[in-house]
Amino acid sequence: MGRKMRMDFEKGSTEGGWTRASWRTGIGLLALLLVAACGNGGEPHKQGEQTTASSAETSAGGEAIPTGQLARINHPTGYVLDLTIDPRAERFSGTVAIDLAFGRPAKVIWLHGRNLDVKDVRLEQGGRTIAGHYQEVHPTGVAKITLDEMPAKGAGRLVIRYSAPFNGALEGLYKVVDGGEAYAFTQFEATSARLAFPGFDEPFFKVPFAITVKARKGDKVITNTPETAREDAGDGWVLHRFARTKPLPTYLIAFAVGPLDVVEGPAIPPNAVRDRPIPLRGVATRGKGKRLAYALANTGRIVEVEEKYFGIAYPYAKLDIIAVPDFAAGAMENVGAITFREELLLLDETTPVQRKRAFKSVTAHELAHQWFGDLVTPKWWDDIWLNESFATWMGNKATALAFPGEGFENATFRGALRVMGADALATARQIRQPIESNHDIATAFDGITYQKGGAVLAMFEAWLGEENFRHGVQTHLKRFAHSVADVYDFLDSLNEGSGRPEVKEAFKTFLFQPGVPLVSARTDCSDPSTPRVALAQRRYLPLGSRAPRTGLWQIPVCIAFGSDQGRTRLCTLFGEPEASIDLPAKSCPAWMIPNAQGSGYYRFALDAEGWQRLFAHLAALDGREQQAMMGSLSAAYRSGDLATATLADAFRRMVASDDREVITGPMADLGTIRDHLLEGETAKAGFRDFVRALYGPHAARLGIAAKRGEKLDDRLLRPSVIGIMATTVKDADLRRQLAAAAADFVEGGRPDPTRLDPGLIGLALRVAVADGDGDFAERLLDKALASRDAFFRQMALAALAASPDPALGEKMRALILDPRLRDNEATLVAFVQSGRDEQRAAIWAWVQDHLDAFVQRIPTWRQGAVTNVAAGFCSKARADEVKAFFADKVAHLEGGPRELAQTIERIELCAALAQAKRAEASGYFAARP
Repeated sequence: MGRKMRMDFEKGSTEGGWTRASWRTGIGLLALLLVAACGNGGEPHKQGEQTTASSAETSAGGEAIPTGQLARINHPTGYVLDLTIDPRAERFSGTVAIDLAFGRPAKVIWLHGRNLDVKDVRLEQGGRTIAGHYQEVHPTGVAKITLDEMPAKGAGRLVIRYSAPFNGALEGLYKVVDGGEAYAFTQFEATSARLAFPGFDEPFFKVPFAITVKARKGDKVITNTPETAREDAGDGWVLHRFARTKPLPTYLIAFAVGPLDVVEGPAIPPNAVRDRPIPLRGVATRGKGKRLAYALANTGRIVEVEEKYFGIAYPYAKLDIIAVPDFAAGAMENVGAITFREELLLLDETTPVQRKRAFKSVTAHELAHQWFGDLVTPKWWDDIWLNESFATWMGNKATALAFPGEGFENATFRGALRVMGADALATARQIRQPIESNHDIATAFDGITYQKGGAVLAMFEAWLGEENFRHGVQTHLKRFAHSVADVYDFLDSLNEGSGRPEVKEAFKTFLFQPGVPLVSARTDCSDPSTPRVALAQRRYLPLGSRAPRTGLWQIPVCIAFGSDQGRTRLCTLFGEPEASIDLPAKSCPAWMIPNAQGSGYYRFALDAEGWQRLFAHLAALDGREQQAMMGSLSAAYRSGDLATATLADAFRRMVASDDREVITGPMADLGTIRDHLLEGETAKAGFRDFVRALYGPHAARLGIAAKRGEKLDDRLLRPSVIGIMATTVKDADLRRQLAAAAADFVEGGRPDPTRLDPGLIGLALRVAVADGDGDFAERLLDKALASRDAFFRQMALAALAASPDPALGEKMRALILDPRLRDNEATLVAFVQSGRDEQRAAIWAWVQDHLDAFVQRIPTWRQGAVTNVAAGFCSKARADEVKAFFADKVAHLEGGPRELAQTIERIELCAALAQAKRAEASGYFAARP
């Protein structure tokens, strides 16, 4: 699932970094409960074992409620799902017939359903009908059917007739009003299908569905398979019949109903692995279909690249890409009917290049899921990494192959650099995390699962060799096609396909423990004719961390060094606390980097001489190595092992590069210094001058207008560079240019690239709101609320929410509960304010006063992330305040316990860094001329 949209306001990018972890500060998913594991941090159950979580909670009848995995002895073999959906109404209705196999007959059938009004239940078996009684017995949606008689062993059909309300918080089957017309869309992953129909709402139960939908005449109906028949049902209703699905879990079923634009795209032609064309369509709300052309033109290329890599044809009968106006995730990989936030699909000639890249990246991720997650599904949510890590890794690989030269080559690597901060927390999850409560499912869809998992896959791919790794992946997909698998199945497949049995144990050291390894490397030239490198490993921890330094990994370490023989690369599997490696050189190397090409998921540390040698030979390092070096220097600064002066020297060297990704590398650390480490106006002025010296020349060269024929890298670099000059340096002339361009844009309604790069519109609006009078803000707000363009609405609302003005800030907070804002816009406003020093305390106070109402606008599976509204604080007193407020509330917010613990830890680590470094950093920048 493409779960996160991060709006990067501080860097001036209005497109945001679309990652696969949702709108949160680490927004994950969803809700089931207890699965037995063999201890915290240990490996969960082995392949072939079945775990059904026991619970202290009991039903009124005294039975233990299965709040974790359901027993598999009596299980579904297929569904017949008949729904009646009119988005104009408040409720929908349906009948579901579930074919069951009774291995051990019982009068009680446990399944899932939530907020369903069940009218009738019966079991049809062997010519007899047994009446049943439905009861929802747990707030997570565990339901119980009690039969009047004991069923027989063997097959039976459970028939349930029911109705339910359209959900009000972007999960289950929910309603969206756009342009005055009502539509129904779905979001079922992980445990929200139970809001739409009763069933066995777990990934293990993967069976075919036969679907019919009765809808109003004039409404279109989309689901996972092609429509096979359409019948007049009388009284203005039409019955839509669809082809039977392949075996699917409940969370991959999807519906879209309403007066939709359905645009036929170019069929994806047959190729070497597929002998049939794939019908391709784009779907949007009425009047928006014409903006699907770009997405439809570029989807087929991604499908073909992924088919070629997997060696397996796209597994399903058709492909629809669906633009949803209000959507909690970035996108969702429903089989044959992928849903997206509409701003990812509705693109035209004025769309910023960053947004088009986001479309390609997210689409490649969701299409990769059609194999990893859809074709082969995890048995349980502890292996959701087999979905999301692979889709992250493969999606990035596919975009780089499908769109060469467009800057996607380092996406997995850069994701690794970003997520290492979260992985350094004492509260970090491991990739394959035991699921001990529904809170664990809710936090399983985070950067650890997506970015760390993807990076670890890339590391082992580099170590095994691309073709060996590919053979392992293909072996796995063929072994478990249209079935389910777990981590042990995958490791067996990788072993078999690659022919490298040692990979299994090495891989486990990254799956079954949290944390970032820190590899210390020191060149030993005591005998110059036989130089060596001394290695040591431990867990990296920042200042103030309470985590133990325990941990031992089997790390594929690759060392690059320069000597009289030129550049040399040496790789080894480093699995001991310490080791010494002979270098294939006859003289002491001039430089050495212990993470060649940045292919390893670890930080590294050098002694003072090692860093200076590396600084002196930066030209010998490729762009990834320079970024890995910058990441390790940043980590050393945050652990108290590097001086501000050394870090600043590294900044100067990085920004002098001609590599876009290297140039922007220091920006996150510069933001930390600006926000938390400067005392006194002299230090702050010196810091602004320092940043101006770094980025001013780049800003002067790029300007704010797009240039005909300019390099793509310049288009991508401009928002970051202009953003830091406008928001950190606060360059007055630049801000005047941006504000004037924003005023013209709001007045004219379309960007003029010759005056303002479309990628700068969000930044320009923000500057214009901050520097202008109240009239501009009022006009912008009115225009945003009247607009149907989701992207413009988000840019405008974000600019208004980011205003430092107290009165405007209060006005925007009042809108959070206003129905004129879509649910995803309400959370956007809150979290933008939480990232602003001028508004952070006020939004925190507002959340405390309005928590119950606010969480009603957030899907159940993400309500725990509300704690992150306080994550920008940086004092022990604030940490204590946040902890005290949420102490008696997080248990009722899915994912709340871990989200709160990580929020508290981030605040405390910030406070520890400030205490250790504020005087030093302030002194350094105050002393600058």
